[in-house]
Amino acid sequence: MIELIQKETAFPTEGIIGCQGVAGAYSQIAADRMFPNGRKIFFKTFDAVFDAVKRGLCNYGMIPIENNSNGSVRAIQDLLRERGLFIVRSEKLCISHELLVKPGTRLEDIREIYSHEQALGQCSEFLKKFGDQVRIIPCLNTAIAARTVSESETNDKAAICSAACIELYGLKTLGMRIQNSDNNYTRFLCIAREPAVYPGADRISLILSAAHRPGALYEVLGKFAKLSINMLKLESVPITGRDFEFRFYIDIEASTREPKVMQMLAELEKECMDFRFLGNYTEI
Repeated sequence: MIELIQKETAFPTEGIIGCQGVAGAYSQIAADRMFPNGRKIFFKTFDAVFDAVKRGLCNYGMIPIENNSNGSVRAIQDLLRERGLFIVRSEKLCISHELLVKPGTRLEDIREIYSHEQALGQCSEFLKKFGDQVRIIPCLNTAIAARTVSESETNDKAAICSAACIELYGLKTLGMRIQNSDNNYTRFLCIAREPAVYPGADRISLILSAAHRPGALYEVLGKFAKLSINMLKLESVPITGRDFEFRFYIDIEASTREPKVMQMLAELEKECMDFRFLGNYTEI
């Protein structure tokens, strides 16, 4: 079992935080809330954020893991399993999308709409109104979409992004709160090189593969039930190269400060294939 660093101090409010995208990204908004005194650095891809944290260029990385209406970000799950970093905090951010255009652009002028695929999915009902007359173009980040529209030489493009991008990129809004649901939340994870556990941490994230036999997953879940541990998330993820075999992303409500919890984790590490402890942390 990995050796945990049990912190006795409060979670920090400063540091160098890596975010994917450019200024105005939702990851930056989440980072500003979690680290009000921190310095944010932007990277083109999620891979680059993970690499920057692993190499020590950033103290932390802020990454989205799931949206309550559009599901998990599979790429992040893969990176968490592969890169050996740890979750030290998480945050739920209410996401309100807007349709932004260059000044002078009318709704009927729009022929292309840019945004991240997660945002496009969260606004699918709104996008249906445009029919086949408008191209929907996924891009790396919502704020990158806003910058693309701002730098365009034509007035036929729009971006789905945060209201923060209005002032940043000199745009105007043609639609506010265009997401499918007002109850639209995205969970962001704060990742670090070391598995630090801060006071009050009550959520544990794991990735594991149960043996490919009847009852194997039942045995894993039985360990949680035996300790009266509440399971917050159970998601199956296909294993690339295997014939319909799966690994599981699991969140439970527990603390590594409890000896019985540590013993259970040690048993899971011994008994399960591809076991990965991701962290014990607080969600705000």
